[in-house]
Amino acid sequence: MESAALSQEIEALERELGDLRTRVDEDNSSFSTLEQQIDSLRHRLTETRDAVRAREQELIDKKTALAEIERVERLKSYEQELARFREARSRVSSGGDAYLKELDSYDGEVLRLRKLAEEMREVFGEDERVTAVETALSEEAQQLGGTWEAVVGATRWRLAEKPAVVEPRSGQPSKKDGEDLSKELQNRAEEGRASRILDYFNKS
Repeated sequence: MESAALSQEIEALERELGDLRTRVDEDNSSFSTLEQQIDSLRHRLTETRDAVRAREQELIDKKTALAEIERVERLKSYEQELARFREARSRVSSGGDAYLKELDSYDGEVLRLRKLAEEMREVFGEDERVTAVETALSEEAQQLGGTWEAVVGATRWRLAEKPAVVEPRSGQPSKKDGEDLSKELQNRAEEGRASRILDYFNKS
């Protein structure tokens, strides 16, 4: 009886061992498959990273090429830039003429008002009417001082630093395309002021 019971235990252990060996084989197979999947995923990840780096470099190259093409196109379209420059210069010239015209008118009013103050002082002496006129004249620094400073500041460096003169190449016109605008405006202003001063003293 003891041998029969022991035989049954041995059979049970053998069956259990067989089941365990089967599970080991299955687990080994699963683990091997998982390792293959991990290797495949690692390989795919490496390929994807390489593709990303390649596309990033390609994108950089394309952007660089585009920037260079746009730069060359901009240089080739220099005539448009030249036209805009000439239009801007023309606007500055027109604005300068308008400014000088207004300045001429203003200086004329100042001279007339100063002459009026002198005549009023001769007639009325120290009078509130004379004081009112002289006060108006003295307000120029307060009312227009900032404007004078802005105009002088905007033009001083243009007068101090003369632009380089580009010598015309052979076969091109020798006449300069543009004159020194600031110098021209300065000359106009000086001529206008000189004329007004002479007129003032001639009338005195």
